[in-house]
Amino acid sequence: MTASWRSVLLVLGLICLLMPAHAAKKNDVRVLIDVSGSMKQNDPHKLRAPALRLLVGLLPEGSESGVWTFGQYVNMQVKHGRVDSRWKKQARAESDKIHSRGLYTNIEEALKRASSGWMRPDTNTRRNLILLTDGMVDISRDAKKNAASRERILKNILPRLKKAGARLHAIALSDGVDKALLKQISAATGGSYIQVDDASSLERAFLKLFERTAPVDSLPIKGNRFKVDTSVLDMTVLVFRKGTEPVVLVSPQGESHDKHKHPKKFNWHQEQSYELITVKKPAAGEWRVKGSRDPDNRVMIVTNLKLDTSELPPCILAGDKLLVEAELLDRGKRITRRSFLNLVSFEIATNDNVRYSMQDTGEAGDKNRNDGRYSVDLTDKLAGGEQSLTIRAKGATFEREFRYALDNFLSIVDVKLSEDETAEHFYLSVIPHLEILNPESLQITLELEGEGSLKINQEPGGLWLSEIDRKKEGKFVTVRIQAKRHTGEKVEAEIRKKLVLEKDRKKHHGASSSSEEKSNEHKGEKNAHEEKNKGGKDAEQAEEEEDTNWFLVGWVTMVINLVIGIIGVLAFQYWKKRKAEQDAEDDKDVAL
Repeated sequence: MTASWRSVLLVLGLICLLMPAHAAKKNDVRVLIDVSGSMKQNDPHKLRAPALRLLVGLLPEGSESGVWTFGQYVNMQVKHGRVDSRWKKQARAESDKIHSRGLYTNIEEALKRASSGWMRPDTNTRRNLILLTDGMVDISRDAKKNAASRERILKNILPRLKKAGARLHAIALSDGVDKALLKQISAATGGSYIQVDDASSLERAFLKLFERTAPVDSLPIKGNRFKVDTSVLDMTVLVFRKGTEPVVLVSPQGESHDKHKHPKKFNWHQEQSYELITVKKPAAGEWRVKGSRDPDNRVMIVTNLKLDTSELPPCILAGDKLLVEAELLDRGKRITRRSFLNLVSFEIATNDNVRYSMQDTGEAGDKNRNDGRYSVDLTDKLAGGEQSLTIRAKGATFEREFRYALDNFLSIVDVKLSEDETAEHFYLSVIPHLEILNPESLQITLELEGEGSLKINQEPGGLWLSEIDRKKEGKFVTVRIQAKRHTGEKVEAEIRKKLVLEKDRKKHHGASSSSEEKSNEHKGEKNAHEEKNKGGKDAEQAEEEEDTNWFLVGWVTMVINLVIGIIGVLAFQYWKKRKAEQDAEDDKDVAL
C-alpha cells in the first residue's frame, strides 16, 4: 500500500472517530393551512394564526420549514427555508394574513406544491407535512372533477410521499371533512390524524404534532417547578394561560420575570391563551412558573446531554409488538459508562400513570446487556384508545423526558346497532378503523343465524351498513371481516352481534347486557379478544346467566358512594389547606 493511500485511510479513520455515533436528523416541517370560505364558521376568530405562531416558536433553529395557504389557489405564505430568528419573525408576521375567503378546497394542489422536491428518500431528514382543513376535496362545481382530484391524491401523490419517506399529519377542523381520505393518507405515510371539535383546541393539536415531527428534549414539570442542570444551553417554556392572570417565571435566585420585565436573554412571546418564553443559557437550579398549572405546559431544552428514544408509530392494534428503547447521548455519542448509568433510572409512564421500568439486562426484549440502551416491552400492556406515553431518564443532577401520543385499537372495526324512524328495521353498522386498515382491501360479509347471508353496502365516508327486518329481533348476526393493514399485513375478525337494541336489553334485563355487546359499545375489546381466538363466554352463554341481585348491588353501591363522599370532603378540606399554605409560600418567595 502506497504512502498516499495510507494517508487517505488515516484521514478517513480520523473523520469516523470524530463523527458522532448518532448523527442528528434534520427536521423539515411543511405546513398547509385551509383558507376556504367555510373557515368563517369553523374558525370565526382566526385561531389558526396563534396556533401557527406556536408551532413557529417551538421549531428548533436549524430546522427547515415553510407555510402554504390554500383555497382555490395555493400560495406560499412563508418561503421554505432554514429556521432562524429572521424566518420566525417573518412567519409570525405572515400568520396575521390568514383569512377565510377561498372559493374552493384544493387539497390536491396544496399537497403537490408543498411536497415539491421530495422525489426520493433522505435518511438524514425527517420529512413531515401538516395539513389543516375543514372540508372535502373541492376544486369545481362538477362532482366528477372533485372525485377525479381525490383519486389522483390516492393514486399519484400518496405513493410519491411514501416513496420519499414523508409523513403526512392531518388536522380535521369539522365533522364535514373527508375523514376516510385524511385517515388513509395519514396512516399510509405513518402520520397522525387529529379531529378538532373547536378551533380553540388548535394550539394543543399543533403542540402534539410538533412533538411528533420535531422531537426535542424536555424537563419534567412538577407542581409548576422544574430543575435546570448545567448542561442546558437554551430552554423554551410554554405556559397555557387561564383567564387574565399573568405568567411569572421565577429564577433559582428568586428573581421574578414577566412579559413586561425580563432580561435581554429572554425572548417573551404572548398570545391570548399561551405564553412562550425562550431563555438563553438559563441558570442552573429550580425554576418556578406562577400563573397556570396545565398538563400541556412544557419546558423544552437544547442540551449536549440528550435522551434519545426509539420512534413509536401513531397507531397500533392490540397484539402488535411495542418495544420502547431509550439511551442517553453526550454530544451525540451513547453513554455506556456503568459508573454513570448506575445512578440513572429509565422509565415510561402511561396517561393512567402506570409506570414501567426500563432495563439494560439483555432480557425481556432488551437486545444487549449493559450496552447503554434501555428497553421495555409494552406489548398488550396498554389500554385501548388514545395513549400518552412519557419516557423519562432521571439522574442525580438531571432529568430528561420525551412524550409520545399513539392510538391503541383493540379491534379492526366497531360494530353498532340502531333502528330506523319507523322501528321496522335494524341498521347494523360496521365502522372500520381506517387509521390502521386500507379501505380498498376491505371485505365484509354478514350471516344471519339460521337464514344465510345478508346484504351489506359500503356508504360514503367508509361506513358499511346493512338494513335488517325488525322481525329478526333476537337472532344473532355473524360479521366476518378480511382486510390488509397499511403495512400490507393481512388481518381478519369474526364478531357475533345479537339483534337487540341496548334500550330494549335494559328494559328486559335492567342495566345488564351480554359481555359481547357491551364490548362493542366500548371500542371493541371483545372483538380484539375474538381476533386472537382466546377463550371466554359468547353472548348466548351470557344471556343464560342468572339474573343479578340488583337490590343487594344497590345497597352496596349506596354504601360505597357514601364512603367516597366522606373521603372526598376530607380530601377537599386538606387540599384547600395545603393550597393556602403553598400560596403563602409562593408569595413569600416572590417577595424575597
